[in-house]
Amino acid sequence: MEFLVDQKHDGVLLRSYLKGTCGVSSRLLTQLKKRPDGITVNGNHVTVRYILRAGDLLRVDVDDSAPQDAFPPVELPFTILYEDEDLLIVDKPPNMPTHPSAGHNGDTLANGLTWLFEKRGEPFVFRPVSRLDRNTSGILTLAKNQYAAGILCKAMKARQIKKTYLAITEGFPKEDCGVVETGTRRREDFFVLRRVCALHEEGASLTVTEYRVVEKFARHALIELHPLTGRTHQIRVHLAYLGCPIVGDDLYGTASELIPRHALHAAKVELIHPTTGEPMVFESPMPEDMKSLCDIL
Repeated sequence: MEFLVDQKHDGVLLRSYLKGTCGVSSRLLTQLKKRPDGITVNGNHVTVRYILRAGDLLRVDVDDSAPQDAFPPVELPFTILYEDEDLLIVDKPPNMPTHPSAGHNGDTLANGLTWLFEKRGEPFVFRPVSRLDRNTSGILTLAKNQYAAGILCKAMKARQIKKTYLAITEGFPKEDCGVVETGTRRREDFFVLRRVCALHEEGASLTVTEYRVVEKFARHALIELHPLTGRTHQIRVHLAYLGCPIVGDDLYGTASELIPRHALHAAKVELIHPTTGEPMVFESPMPEDMKSLCDIL
């Protein structure tokens, strides 16, 4: 990755430029310092104490040097919506975990991407910026190098990545639109589950979700949601809290004969490209099982 130093940064310490202007994390900076050509200026190796001059061509080696070996490669179906040297946008089908866990070591998106990059002969490290539950379909954002990962994670924490979900619910909220702002925490009786709680409770995290009812059916609704925080099971917990759990959600509602999974889809992601600064929008159409459910309802 290359940066051309402008007049504004003439005389700036390289360390300050990398961490401040370029957004390089402390962890990545430590790794770059250990590589023979991790940081070069005008083709020459330099230390982080180098004083930059206007016109300097700074290069940092953020490429992955070895393929990911944590996940066995398995050919699996998914769609790549966008890819460049920094960013990977994937449309994940339902019933596919994001990453391996107990009972799921060969059927995950991580396995599928490992297979794809091994087939290409390219190094790969699985770096999802966010995750989707196994039964949630839709868009996942991944970084292709550690630099991009750092920038995207900072953007996520600063709420600069906007995500839009679609859910089909049992019943509908009292108001057609609104903001749910609560604390959430792990449930004491079941480690996997979360519950709404007061913010002063031990283990509580602020959890905020915007919602809008798109369409009402007789006893169900299609709802658009924007999570402003990124808590585990956030949308599922908040919809259950509103009295309208997601159809098929057997953790926070009940299983359904109408659809074999919870009807939740990550439909849209809006972000700023981590290196070019370009605004980008990615969309995934509602999957067939949720379309069929809407037709039935």
